[in-house]
Amino acid sequence: TEDDLFVNSILLHELVRELKTRPNDTKNRYLYNISLDSLFNAQINSDASRFLFGWSFLPGRPERTLTNSQYYVTYQEYPNELYPRYCSGFGYLMNSKTRNALTKEALRIQRPFRFSDIFITGMMSANLNFICDTLPFTFHQGTTDECIELIRDNNKKVLSSPPTPVIICSTGLHTGQSSFNDYYKIWVALKLMYAGKLQTSNN
Repeated sequence: TEDDLFVNSILLHELVRELKTRPNDTKNRYLYNISLDSLFNAQINSDASRFLFGWSFLPGRPERTLTNSQYYVTYQEYPNELYPRYCSGFGYLMNSKTRNALTKEALRIQRPFRFSDIFITGMMSANLNFICDTLPFTFHQGTTDECIELIRDNNKKVLSSPPTPVIICSTGLHTGQSSFNDYYKIWVALKLMYAGKLQTSNN
């Protein structure tokens, strides 16, 4: 992920641990009432080099009109009318086999596309006949306070249907603000949510 985002490392650890626990038992696997079937099925697939999950963007049109935009793309750079489906730079999860396959494919390209997320997780995965699939947790692009409120809502026992747990949030740095304190504020909220699971050590 990018360095101006906050990763819920506790949830990420729980997710990876769940995927490593009884990996061949793929049916009815849940984490916080979220089905993990798609991840387990991709993991045990005979071609395990196709394990790629994130905030999946559907095919969209390149910017062709606003020539002053940083996202402006010429037909010489990219001739197709639509980008392939790809993972947002907010972060993506892949295994080592997928990483190696994408890297090997990318090194074959003489003129890599300048938007790395589209190039690696969209164009290269399309070349290898797979796509970025949706990671079934919340990617929140907004204010730090909104992120903290979402985390607190996850911890409210009175909610009959709590929101999907947050795995990545944007911070003030993502919007050009010098707010390193955002990381601390979000971490404090997370510690309260996971208080019963965090273990302390005197070592």
